[in-house]
Amino acid sequence: MGACGSSMTSEERAQQQANKEVEKAMQDAFQKEQEKIKLLLLGAGESGKSTIFKQMRVLYGAPLSEEEKRQITPVVYSNTITSMKCLCENTTALGYEGDIAPENKEHFATVSAADDNGEIDVPLGTAIKALWNDPGIGKTWERRSEFQIVESVKAYFREIDRIMADDYVATQQDMLLARVRTSGIVTEKYIIDGTPFEMYDVGGQRNERKKWIHCFDDVTAVIFVAALSEYDQRLFEDANTNRMTEAIDLFDEIANNRYFRESSMILFLNKRDLFEEKILRVSIKDQVGFGDFPAQLGDPDYYKIGVDYFLTKFIGVNENEDRIIYHHITCATDSQNVQVVFNACKDIILRGNLKDSGFMD
Repeated sequence: MGACGSSMTSEERAQQQANKEVEKAMQDAFQKEQEKIKLLLLGAGESGKSTIFKQMRVLYGAPLSEEEKRQITPVVYSNTITSMKCLCENTTALGYEGDIAPENKEHFATVSAADDNGEIDVPLGTAIKALWNDPGIGKTWERRSEFQIVESVKAYFREIDRIMADDYVATQQDMLLARVRTSGIVTEKYIIDGTPFEMYDVGGQRNERKKWIHCFDDVTAVIFVAALSEYDQRLFEDANTNRMTEAIDLFDEIANNRYFRESSMILFLNKRDLFEEKILRVSIKDQVGFGDFPAQLGDPDYYKIGVDYFLTKFIGVNENEDRIIYHHITCATDSQNVQVVFNACKDIILRGNLKDSGFMD
């Protein structure tokens, strides 16, 4: 009878076992990678996408540490100072310096000379508060679409008493409003209802885009953020281009890009709160490119007609008849709104992931 035993040496058996363990580890790692939900957050600059990104941290990540709050505090100071300085500069440029109240002339000089990266003490905070309530600065603020300023900074102006206090430390809401321009790729990881999520935030300015599009051909879903309120504003990097027009063009590029052919596409029309305020005084129809808008300023359904109008513009660029563009109207600074919206998106994303894995038809 022939021998039934293996002719392998003990070293060969050990090597075979080691190979099996490596293969199993690689298979397990591959399986975990496949189960991971990868979300790519895209949008033109100033759309609010980075605020959505920060909201995910608020909702699903670790709470802000005291050290992180201290790190955000100087960003709040800088955002507040540079924004009021911007208003002062444009007050002069627009010819409203003569409308500054006499008692605020010294405050105007104080803010204009302030260090962009300094702290806001009581004297500077008092000057900022006085100017925010000044008629000349008010006239300039009304024309803010003609220059570059982040509209949400008004929350800091309104909270200036708290911000100029000696013991001020930034809060979670301050962090959501803080503006630091995104450059490169920022990643956060979460476990949501037992499922691993990985979210990527990338630079939105034109010169950032070419760096990242090809890097994300395997994402589960793209969340594209566009600001409803920016229909009358111009790009930070190109004063001749309307921000809404740029957002629609970018969405066209993303929705029809071969790299995202298999990814779910979710559209967030953001800054609904600022849009609601703006449509009370700024006509959509009067803006270049939107002369076909069907309503008149003051119409009772102006908000709904406006939202539907821009939604149609975005959906209309989709060239794939089989692709569904899921959409939501959002306010990125409202944690409750973002949570409700993301819960709905999460169901869409998970169903899509199961379908792609062959577990659902």
